[in-house]
Amino acid sequence: MFYAAEALLFNGKFEFSSHKSVISQFGKHFVKTGIFKPESGRRLNKAFEKRLLGDYSYSTATEEQTAREVLHWASQFVKEAEQVLDAG
Repeated sequence: MFYAAEALLFNGKFEFSSHKSVISQFGKHFVKTGIFKPESGRRLNKAFEKRLLGDYSYSTATEEQTAREVLHWASQFVKEAEQVLDAG
């Protein structure tokens, strides 16, 4: 999801400097403008939070159901991003 959001920002010539900046700029340029639904922005943010927990938390294990849910979000997100990039 992150790399798809990055691709959209690169394509739109928008600038960003960090992971949080990508998420913020995605919201500003693609959610607030109606290109993506607000739920897509929330899911991108939640997926990033879960990734941080998985990478940096010692006690957090991702349950299979959660992993499947995020994978489903990612699949939808990438499809939408491809549609926007193909149309652009």
